[in-house]
Amino acid sequence: MEPIRIETGRLLLRPPKRADAPALREFLAQEYVRRYNCLGKLPTVEKLEELLLSEPERQFSLVRRADGQVLGHIGLETDSLRFRMEALSLDYYLGEEHAHKGYMSEALEGLLRYLFLQTGIEAVSARAFTENAASLGLLEKLGFTREGTLRRAVRTYEGRCFDDAVFSLLREEYFTAHPPRTGDALFIKIDRPMGTAHPKRPDIIYPINYGYVPGLIAPDGEEQDAYVLGVDEPLTEFTGRLIAVIHRFDDVEEKWVLAPEGRSFTKKQIVELTHFQEQYYHTEVRT
Repeated sequence: MEPIRIETGRLLLRPPKRADAPALREFLAQEYVRRYNCLGKLPTVEKLEELLLSEPERQFSLVRRADGQVLGHIGLETDSLRFRMEALSLDYYLGEEHAHKGYMSEALEGLLRYLFLQTGIEAVSARAFTENAASLGLLEKLGFTREGTLRRAVRTYEGRCFDDAVFSLLREEYFTAHPPRTGDALFIKIDRPMGTAHPKRPDIIYPINYGYVPGLIAPDGEEQDAYVLGVDEPLTEFTGRLIAVIHRFDDVEEKWVLAPEGRSFTKKQIVELTHFQEQYYHTEVRT
């Protein structure tokens, strides 16, 4: 993953900066944050700077857009409980004075939307102490499933022992609750690159890349198919903007059309570029 910036209504999620360390260290010193965390000795500002800058692609400072104030932090780690899966685990905290205002819910909604729509992540997980009612409620609100309880999971540096509630949200579950819309940036995998033949009709050669949205099931029971316009070389995967839907009146499925950010195509152009396959159906391009 490359370092990214995500904007929501009130917030900016961005890679941490050195200047964020003093505020975040103050939050980490708060009993509100420490009581449900495995924190040991409070790091110095210098050590925290080092930690924050170590993996900028997997860390985010939560910044209020109105005044630039740092409110908290979100970290992403490889999910150690899953094997050979594209899965990440969440870690997060807010300063006490910024809690109960919907900031973390808003930030995680924006981050989840990015991860599931614009990357190939298959699952996002999180763990919370069973006594941490606020965090349990937050994860449930976001659509996570509580998979179970890891008993006697953590002994804090203060000697307290906690059970961990284990949560996860799967890609297909996210899409069921939040279907992509025209205009969204979307990640797809390409299984029929430009220049290859149709698997059942070898006379049809794909003049454009053709793939599918992993985890998004179409009405035919298969993953949603998508054309890629505006790219003149074979691809294996692609992230672009969903610019149109080709509705088939005589079939159970639709075909989606993606293009690179900033590229646009008229309905006539879309019809011409997809004619090689759509000529066999009664269709309408919807934008």
